[in-house]
Parts: sequence; structure tokens; C-alpha cells
Amino acid sequence: MDRKMLRKLRKLYPTRSMMEKAGQDVPGHRIVYRGRDTEVYKYGIYIRCQVLGGIMKATFFLAHQMRLGIREPVYEVFINKEGGEFITWDTGAEKWRTAKVDMLDWPEYTWHSGRYINPEGYRNIKKHLGTRHGGYKGILEYQQSVRNKELEERYRRETVSWDLAMDRIHPLPKDWEQWADRNGMLQHYMFYDYQRKEENTGYCTGCGKDLPIRHPRHNHYGVCPGCGRRVQYKARGKAGSFHTDREYAYLIQRCEGGFVIREFMLSRYYRRGDYGNPERTFKEVYRAIYNERMHEEVYYYGLYRNRYERWVKKSGSWDYYRYYMYRIKGMVYKRTLPALRRNELKRTGLVEFILGNTKTNPAEYLHGLRRMPWLEQLSKAGLARLAQDILRDDTVGKGELKNIFRPGKDLAKSLQIDRARMKRLRENNGGAVFLGWLVQEKEEDTVYDDRDLAYLDRKAVRCEDMKQLRSRMGMKEACNYLRRQEPLAAAHGIMEAGQVISMYGDYLSLAARLKMDTQQEIVYKPKNLKEAHDRAVALCGGKDVARRAAQIAEKFPDTDRICMEIREKYEYAGKKYLIRVPERIEDIIREGEILGHCLHSSDRYFDRISTRESYIVFLRKAEEPDRPWYTLEIEPDGTARQKRTTGDRQDADLEEAKNFIRRWQQEVQKRLTEEDRKLAEKSGFLRRREFEELRKEKKKVWHGSLAGKLLVDVLEADLMEAERAAVS
Repeated sequence: MDRKMLRKLRKLYPTRSMMEKAGQDVPGHRIVYRGRDTEVYKYGIYIRCQVLGGIMKATFFLAHQMRLGIREPVYEVFINKEGGEFITWDTGAEKWRTAKVDMLDWPEYTWHSGRYINPEGYRNIKKHLGTRHGGYKGILEYQQSVRNKELEERYRRETVSWDLAMDRIHPLPKDWEQWADRNGMLQHYMFYDYQRKEENTGYCTGCGKDLPIRHPRHNHYGVCPGCGRRVQYKARGKAGSFHTDREYAYLIQRCEGGFVIREFMLSRYYRRGDYGNPERTFKEVYRAIYNERMHEEVYYYGLYRNRYERWVKKSGSWDYYRYYMYRIKGMVYKRTLPALRRNELKRTGLVEFILGNTKTNPAEYLHGLRRMPWLEQLSKAGLARLAQDILRDDTVGKGELKNIFRPGKDLAKSLQIDRARMKRLRENNGGAVFLGWLVQEKEEDTVYDDRDLAYLDRKAVRCEDMKQLRSRMGMKEACNYLRRQEPLAAAHGIMEAGQVISMYGDYLSLAARLKMDTQQEIVYKPKNLKEAHDRAVALCGGKDVARRAAQIAEKFPDTDRICMEIREKYEYAGKKYLIRVPERIEDIIREGEILGHCLHSSDRYFDRISTRESYIVFLRKAEEPDRPWYTLEIEPDGTARQKRTTGDRQDADLEEAKNFIRRWQQEVQKRLTEEDRKLAEKSGFLRRREFEELRKEKKKVWHGSLAGKLLVDVLEADLMEAERAAVS
């Protein structure tokens, strides 16, 4: 619209009737927001409108000005319906405004008063603008429709290229859903009817057949005699309705100008009584489209501009996507790979990488290939599992594993081993742990049994983890001892080789405190490590507290000082509970003795205190402030890693105290310094890395009320992360 022409249009003033109404309208008072008293009128705004030369002009007058005899409008709104435009002249500021009428500057009383326009003007606005209402509402309704169209056009310009990219993607293979259900989903079940007979019949969700089974136990695991898949037994009378965990699967397809990696989220819902027909979900969540130069565009299916769901191009930090999405791995549909291997993926090694690993993330591999081009060499040399370990460490770990490779023509030398060891690494499909042992073997100029190395690789036991065992035993002897102790420890809920090794270190430390001769085989190699460990804990509990405190203080001299420094920051009291910080090492020892956990007998927690990775505090009842109740291991920002009472347990009475712990965490956030926040970041990273290791290996709890659950899920459930306060 021509603004000069608009200013020349005829002036519209309030009619005599309007001036009389405004003059007779005595202002009243109304209590509005938060008890504030404000002035109100029957009509706070008066409106006149006319269509002049195809342009609708609406003028707005304020009641308090009209009562003083002022006939000048406060705003003049011009609307060109044919062009879908509107603009406002601010008479007071003498400038043009593009805001809608509801966004203009109005006195407060206008929001609590009515708005007046004569019936003819009301009908005129409604008819000319084609709105449901007339008057002020009709003008606002039309302006909002213009804004919506402008917004839609802006969004269309943004999304048109996205839609063209999505049009390049081919339909799913005809057998995709069948493959995803049978192969992409790794959680399978054997449903059976409970009976006391030795032999029974169960329905396997993996092969879809009724098969004979023996001695099934509800929620325990076994192997299907038909398809050989790992299954979980579910008694039909006990299973109820349940969802499987979410799993992921990948489809790699050609598309116009390149190829696409499609990520799907899979799950099943089994309804009570109808276990043979679960509700299946195959939801596509991510697409990474690659061109001929291997440049990717990432799309996710989600809410667009808080309006509707569609494919949205990923923007912002790639590292954010990389950190959260690359941790997800799944099965890959293999029928499209041969053709891609000959052309699009010929120089990547991706197909070999997929074929050498059970579950992968193809996008993670291609992204890592840019920084580590030698991953192609590893994958094509049959070392896909090693490539997977290096990628995973680079994505969610320290990225130290990539330093083991020194690029060169000879792959064995690049891995710091010789060709004979290279052959063994390939034949055993060894990962980073297996390679680490081969490097150690070469340095020691010896040869380890491949069965021992495969065992340590499978259990993720690294060279540094075995130092204490190997300081007293040979390699073969140490591995055999570890194999024998695993089932003995499993009877007490200790399921992993790493936990057994850690317990062995604790036992040697306790034995040294008791002045036992740790060079004698009967001492350093007990037949039952768990029982020997427990006896040592009991014996340490019978010794003088001061003596043990002196031993700990010798190793960790800063412990008492750190405890005193953090007291003001972490102590807190409520009506029913309080948090107390130990003053000295003796307080921690007494807490451990009374509650019966080995906190006070192990060096690891004092080591964490000395490095400020975590601290020990006591949760007490306010009515019994000196009676030990729960011991908490906390991170510098108040995140509670562990909460343990008598016998290393958590009882039902802790649930009520959790709200108090959350209030305490909020208070702690106010007291943190910048240094504390840096320490908390480091502590959280170390904890997440430990959890990631446990999740990758799918370690499970085999005994007690939590039997069958992933160990990392149990630890994460125990975790109470502090909600970070905003930093100004």
C-alpha cells in the first residue's frame, strides 16, 4: 500500500452519538490481577470505519480523551483485503506500525472495558473482510489470518527443499516389517502354561512355533529349541500385559544422487491372553541422506514449530546429535548391502563393518570415518569388532583407543603387533581388549592362550585390571582363578568378572590392614574369595577404629580436611530429616560398621573423596540425629549415586525421604562455586562412562527381587541427579 496515498484518505472522526456516549460514561473501578484496583469504562475504545477507494480505514478513539472533548483518533488502521495487507498509523508518535491491533500500545483500562462500534460499521467490517465477527474482533480476526498466511508461506519456503529430499527416498522393501519383527527385535519370549510336569509346551515369538520345553521358570532365560534364539520364559497366568524395551533397526537404501540410512524404533505390546498377536510398532525416527561426496543431511520425524509432526531437517550442533543418537545401535537389513557394496559404499568399509558386528550404527561409522579414515582398512581386514570399539570410545568415551593405531602400509605394525598376532586377532574377532592383551604379550615377549584372551575380551577385563591378580599369579593361573570365582560370587549377586576383580583388590587391602602375609598362596589365593572378603571385613570391624583411621589417613591424608571444608556446603536440616557431613575418617568407619556395609573397609570411596569425584554424607532422622540410618555417596553437585542402609539395602522407608533429598539438592545448588560445577561435570562423565560400559555388555542382576533386570538400569534407578540451577 502507498503510505502517502493512505495519509490523504478522508479523516474519520467520532460521531456526535459516540461523543455523547463517552461523555455520559462515568468511569468505575474493578479489582484485577493480584488485587490491583484499576479504572474501567463501559466502552474504553470507540471505532469508526469506512471503505475508501477499496481500502478499509478503521479509526480508534480512547474514552478518556473523548470525555475531554478530544476528537483525534489514537490509531488509524488501513486494510487492503485484495492485497492481503494491513498497516497502522500511530497519530501520537506520528509513525507507521505493522503490529496487529491487539499488540498496539493501549491504556490498561481498555483491556477491562468494552469496545463500541455502531451496528452499520460492525456489519461493514464483517462483510468487507469476510470474517465471523465485526468490529474490533473482526479486524483482529482478519489480521491474524494474514499473519497465519505469512507464517505458512515462510514455513513453506523452509520446508520445500526438505520435501524434495524426502521424495528421493524409495518405499520400504516388501519384507521389511517381517524382517524387522523377526531379526530387528532381539527380545523374544517363550509363553507357556504353568504345570508341574517336567515337559511342557511353549510358544516362541522368535520362530512363531509351539515347541516342547523342559523346566521353564517365569521371567528366567533360556534358548529356543527351534530357532536357537535367547528367550525369556513367560507363564501365561503371570505375564499380564507388557511392552518390550525399545530396540532399533537400520535400513540402507539407494536414493536419487546417493543413499540414505533410515533408523527405525521397534517395539511390541503383548496384551494379556493374546500373546500370539502382539501390537507391533515400526516407527521411523531418523534419516541421514548422503550424496556422492558422502556429505550428509540429517532429518528427524517430530514436531515442527510446535504445529504438527513431519520430517524436519536437523540443525544446530552436530555433536549434540552425535552424543545422544550414536549411542543407539541396532540390527541392519542386509539384503540391500551387496549392491551398495559394489558402488556407493565401495570405498567406506561400511558393509564389512556391519557384517562383522551384530548391532551397529551405520551413521556413526561414516561420521567417524572422516576423522579416522583407517577404519576402512580395519573393517576390510576382518577387524570390524575392533573398529566398533574404537568408534564407541571416540563417541561416548575419552577417544583414547584411536591412539593405538599408527597409520602405515603394514596393518600389524600399525596396531603395534606382528603378523602372527594379527592373524590371531582376526581369527578370534578380537576387540580393543583382545588387542591390548596382544600388545602386552609382545612387550613381555611371551605367548598367552587365545582362550584366556578371548575370555578376558568377552568380560572386558583390560591389562591394568589384572595387575593385582597377576602380581601374585601367572596369566593362566589368574584366568583360571577368575573363572572359578565367578560362579561362587554369582551366588551372592556379584555377576561380573570386573566386580570379582574389584572385590579381590578390596580383599588384599583388608588383608594388608590385618597384617596378614599376602605373599602366601593361602592368603592371596583363597578358595572362596567372597567368603574370605567377608571374613576380612568382619575382622577389620573388630579392630580399633583409630588404628584403621590412621591407616586410611596415611594413604589419603587430605580426607579429614576435605570433610571439614565441605560441611557448610552440604549439611542441611528439615523437619523430619537432616544431612550430616562426617567430620573425620572415624565417623565414616563407625557408620560403615553400624550399618554393615564395606564402605569403611574399602579404599575406593576415600580415593574418590581425595580426588573430589564424590563425597560421603549421612542421611538421618531429625528425631534421632546421632543414629545411623542411610549412607549417601554424592557427587559435588548433590547428585546421589548410592543410598544404602543396613546390609547394603534400600528399604521402603526411603521413599518418603526422597522429597527431602530433592529439597536438599536444590539448596546445595545455591551454594556451589564454579569449581564445584567443574568437579561435578567430571564426576558425572566418569559415572556415565561406567554406565555405558554396563549397558553395552547388558550385564544383568540374577538374584534377589531385581533378578532379570539390567544392572545399569538398577544403578540408574538408584541414581538421583541434582537439577542444575540457572547460572546468571
